[in-house]
Amino acid sequence: MLKSYFLILYFFISVQFIVAQDFHLSQIDKTIAMINPALTANYDGWEKLSFQHRSQWLGSGTQFTTSYGMAEFSIGRNKLMTKPFVGLGIYFTDDVGGDSKMSLKSSGLTLSGNLPLTKNNWFSAGIQASYTNRSADFSNLLFYSQWNGTQLDPSVNSGELNNSAAYSYLDAGAGFSYNYKSRPNIPVAGEILDFQIGVSFMHLNRPNIRFTSFTDDNLYIKSCFHSNLKYALTDRALLEFSAAQFFQGPHRETNVGIFYKTVLRESSRYTNLKNVKYLTIGSYARLTGVLTPYCAIDIASFKLGFSYDVELGKISRAYKQSAEVSLSYLFSKKSVFKKGNT
Repeated sequence: MLKSYFLILYFFISVQFIVAQDFHLSQIDKTIAMINPALTANYDGWEKLSFQHRSQWLGSGTQFTTSYGMAEFSIGRNKLMTKPFVGLGIYFTDDVGGDSKMSLKSSGLTLSGNLPLTKNNWFSAGIQASYTNRSADFSNLLFYSQWNGTQLDPSVNSGELNNSAAYSYLDAGAGFSYNYKSRPNIPVAGEILDFQIGVSFMHLNRPNIRFTSFTDDNLYIKSCFHSNLKYALTDRALLEFSAAQFFQGPHRETNVGIFYKTVLRESSRYTNLKNVKYLTIGSYARLTGVLTPYCAIDIASFKLGFSYDVELGKISRAYKQSAEVSLSYLFSKKSVFKKGNT
């Protein structure tokens, strides 16, 4: 009974406490290592490849897309994560939007240090460094100065001096997390399987952002508080709760999620011909009035997820729907870099 109260209390505290400026993805927990570098290589397995793509404002007449990819590696860890180890991540992002093709492209490294506290608990800290390029092409835009008396005329000189702009900068971030993971061979109903809470701070060096020499502005530091909990319902099904709160200058974004995961097919005990399959269904939600149904299937080391934003209330008049897909591959049984994985 006490565990049930803890579970309910955790969810409501997350929603209230967690009640920006950068681009965002709805499947927030799939990009968690980029958001908090302390969680680099923080999963069951060895190496991991992750990809994500989002098409935003579908049917709005212009296109906004965000793509993300990351490769994570663990260095010096054993199978049960009972020894200190290092996580290394290499990632890229590509965000393009609007008729001006305003673009943000970045590539970077994340590095985490993981220190076991007890058999089931460990602390992680991480840093992140990236190189970012922002660009735009203003030649496709129309300005009020191009009004010919009847309509906006692209052939009329706009008087704008900058038809294109681009600049680059270095960026830095850091994060911390506490992690708990039970290690039974078979989940026990009513047991907390995993718990995680963390905080991260991005744009610590506050890079200058400007498209012209007439402006001088600095990117706000972006802070994130996040948590995740997995709770066993049976030995074949679990509930997962997630929450994340972002603050960036005057902007903030709140994300929560609840998911049900169940086994579709067990792996074979005698051969490798059958791999375990899982089905996950649930929904993310942003407290601005966006509900994001989510469905995913795990087949052995592959995981494919799909989500679709549904806007509610007044915001739906201006904000169009968005679709997002994620794909990951986890080297769960053996590392590609060493023969023995003990």
